[in-house]
Amino acid sequence: QHPLLGSRSCCARRYLSGARPAAAAAAAQRPQHRRAPPGVVAAAADAAVTASEVELAAAASGAAPAPPPAAAKQSEAQKAAKDALLTWISGTKRGAAAPKQLRGQIEEAQVAVEALSPAELDYSLLEGKWLLVYTTAADVVPIVALDQELPLGLPAPVTVGNVYQRFSSVQQGSVQNIIEFTVPFLLQPGQGATFTVDASYEVRSGRRIALVFEEANLGQVRIGAGLEALLAPALLPRGYLNQQLLLALRELKLVFPFRSAQQVAQGLGVAAPYLLTYLDEDMLIGRASGTAGTFIFRRVSE
Repeated sequence: QHPLLGSRSCCARRYLSGARPAAAAAAAQRPQHRRAPPGVVAAAADAAVTASEVELAAAASGAAPAPPPAAAKQSEAQKAAKDALLTWISGTKRGAAAPKQLRGQIEEAQVAVEALSPAELDYSLLEGKWLLVYTTAADVVPIVALDQELPLGLPAPVTVGNVYQRFSSVQQGSVQNIIEFTVPFLLQPGQGATFTVDASYEVRSGRRIALVFEEANLGQVRIGAGLEALLAPALLPRGYLNQQLLLALRELKLVFPFRSAQQVAQGLGVAAPYLLTYLDEDMLIGRASGTAGTFIFRRVSE
């Protein structure tokens, strides 16, 4: 044998004989990728096919997919909280007949609803007509309290009907505060006249808007039978003056601007911040700046 070749061959044999046990030990330590049992694979495949069939069937029928469990629970919590709030509000005559202790309980129920509001409101829900059901605003409570009976059971001199806020879209940015009222005997019952405050609004943040009041209007007067009998008695001939007086009252519209023409032309005005603490398809809750009070509305059809 060649001394060099013989030596190399011997080294090679020794190397191979020592490498085989090491390779076997390394192979034994590698993680084994086991196949799932045939039954498990089949079940998973059936589940995937079933889910796909359900999704395709829902898409074909146009039905919306079922909400996730968390969303369903939140919806149930919102409904329960709103129902509790409306229960406390009922019988308070929009806040005019709510004693101090009851107002505290209503505040707690209101906070429970507000706690379920998202950080960013969906302002597309704001557009529409909203009916006032409760307020603590110091400048509004006396108005809704006007229709309470006087002492000795005398009727109220003014009956306040519905109070609304009507919002346009965010792009248009207009809002109306509407108060319907009547004067017994002089105006038609229910809605004898309408007092409206027009304002513009713009979104300042995810839950805050700014209001700029433009003008107030008094109009849509509907004369009652008592006033008409006084101005134009049925037993007497109606002269030109009587007819003109009745026509003037029916077409009466008084406008009280909050801004001068110069301010309107320059786009100037004092913006009042208004925090919207809750908004969904049928409820709106707002808090005016400072201690100006809170407002709770329900959506109504136009």
